[in-house]
Amino acid sequence: MAFSSFYAGLSGLQANANMLTVIGNNLANVNTVGFKASRVTFQDIFSQAGVGAGVNGAGNPQQVGLGTQIAGIDQIFGQGSLQTTGLVSDVAIQGNGFFVLADRSGARSLTRAGNFTFDKDGNLVTSNGQFVQGYTQRDANDHIVTSGSSGNIQIPVGLTAPPQATGYVSAAINLNADAKVDDPATGADEAETFSSTLSVYDSLGARHNLTLTFRPVDTNADGLRDQWTYTATVPGDEVVGGVAGTPFQIATGAVTFDAQGHLTGPAANVTLTTPAWTNGAAAQPVEWRLFDANSTASLTGFSGPSATSSTNQDGYAVGRLRTLTIDQDGLVSGIFTNGVTLEMASFALATFNNPNGLLKNGQNSYIETNSSGPATIGGANSGGRGMVTSNSLELSNVDITQEFTDLIVSERGYQANSRIITTTDTVIQEALNLKR
Repeated sequence: MAFSSFYAGLSGLQANANMLTVIGNNLANVNTVGFKASRVTFQDIFSQAGVGAGVNGAGNPQQVGLGTQIAGIDQIFGQGSLQTTGLVSDVAIQGNGFFVLADRSGARSLTRAGNFTFDKDGNLVTSNGQFVQGYTQRDANDHIVTSGSSGNIQIPVGLTAPPQATGYVSAAINLNADAKVDDPATGADEAETFSSTLSVYDSLGARHNLTLTFRPVDTNADGLRDQWTYTATVPGDEVVGGVAGTPFQIATGAVTFDAQGHLTGPAANVTLTTPAWTNGAAAQPVEWRLFDANSTASLTGFSGPSATSSTNQDGYAVGRLRTLTIDQDGLVSGIFTNGVTLEMASFALATFNNPNGLLKNGQNSYIETNSSGPATIGGANSGGRGMVTSNSLELSNVDITQEFTDLIVSERGYQANSRIITTTDTVIQEALNLKR
């Protein structure tokens, strides 16, 4: 039995040496993004029975242990702390799940390290060139659909947002109730006109000026203003059939107010239709919104200077990508210089029934195995998958205090087992000396 203690001690040395290796690896990766610490658990080796249990339960079995061995090396998939980086392509998962990666052959791997960058082709990639997977298909409302097959997240270089032709304009304008009109006696041109210029965009994204000119009119020839006429014009050199330097009239009409300065006519919005533009853009109808959704008129006729307090319209020029945002659902959106925000892609996250069954693949990645079970892939912040935090990285979850404590315990275990071997050697030496 003496020689058995040699092997028992040797098994203890081997087990504790492996534990030291695991602890060393944990400490070496204390600053590795997304790293998950490992722990070692031991189990005893089958015991050698000296005497079995009594026939009638009168005695207990006599068993001699044969040492220890590693029962398992498990990863601790606890949440790591988040560090703010200020880089939009740095992302972290808060909760369960892994980012899905693919190499150029399409082979899939997983990672918790979200220190991603964009390559020269606009692909979101890891530091070693693996492609980050996500969803890019859109529904009828142009929203990203986080189901079905995933693919590379790519933001094309030089991406633009298409222009939109102006469909409506509105302007909050006050027309002075005390404005002079033409002298009814002499016909002298004394009317105090007022102009307000609005911006409109054609279908190609070119901006044009649309000018509304108001003139007080005395229809009763009594020297009192009783309505205002308006004329809508665009620059003559910008429309087909126009003349450079001469405003091209696209609409005319009249507006009236009651004694309290409230608009009484027109009673509905007015459509202003431009001719075709000289740059090739088609003719377009533009709705002049005289009333908002609450039926409040945008024109007033109060006593006071004629003035435009605000304007609005829904057109815009072509836009270039200015920046990206990533929300907690993993949705990547592009913000363009024309103020448009478009959904670009959404991260795909994978979860497993047994994440400890994943095989480490180096470079902060894992691959699935039969032990892990198949991946369940879907959008972030749903189906038990964690939410995504942009401008942040998940730090290593290694607990330095715990690791140094385990280091001391492992070292003492190694020392104790080495004493078993030296002590057994002394005992055997004494036995050999008995014959002298």
